[in-house]
Amino acid sequence: MARIIVDSRESTSGLIQLLLNRGAEVIVEELECGDYVLADGVAVERKTAEDFAGSIMDRRLFLQVEILKDAYERVFIMVEGDPFDTQSAISPEAIVGALSYISVIERLPVVSTRDGDHSAQMLLTMQRHAVEGLGYEVPLRASKPKSRATQAQFLIEGLPSIGPTAAKKLLKHFASASEVLSATPEQLRKVPGIGPKTIQTIREVLEFQV
Repeated sequence: MARIIVDSRESTSGLIQLLLNRGAEVIVEELECGDYVLADGVAVERKTAEDFAGSIMDRRLFLQVEILKDAYERVFIMVEGDPFDTQSAISPEAIVGALSYISVIERLPVVSTRDGDHSAQMLLTMQRHAVEGLGYEVPLRASKPKSRATQAQFLIEGLPSIGPTAAKKLLKHFASASEVLSATPEQLRKVPGIGPKTIQTIREVLEFQV
């Protein structure tokens, strides 16, 4: 079960109930800064579009960013709704400038959500990733060919410094992927276009013990 600490000032936002509806364990506390603590050292400052625009105009946002960076190892700014479509008199240029400042200068990710339900979904997903990571290994090469010939080429292209052209040359010379992988440096040197540095790197990778 996802466990999220929520600042008591967020209790009127309705987001707590949305998190509970999605099965989260919600702990309400009076936080010094930040609205949601997803994991140790990971916090989210949530602002509606109206509040985001207002906090730019009164400069409150920039002080909050500094305080958040001092308090947490990782901080995310969540903007709920469209800050360019509010009743505020703030100019679009000021919003763009603030978003750029937060992202580029302060290096804090800005997360955009449509509404409260979307924010709840985002918070729970971020909490899971903060605690568990992806939960599975990401394949280095996701797209896999179907035919045996292209599978063999795909396998050889996985060798360092070997692209499609070199892979085809190796397979033509040795006739099979198995023969390529078991070839000695002397045998590899007989293949046109396969240089000594590439051969050395290939053998080092194939013989590397994890």
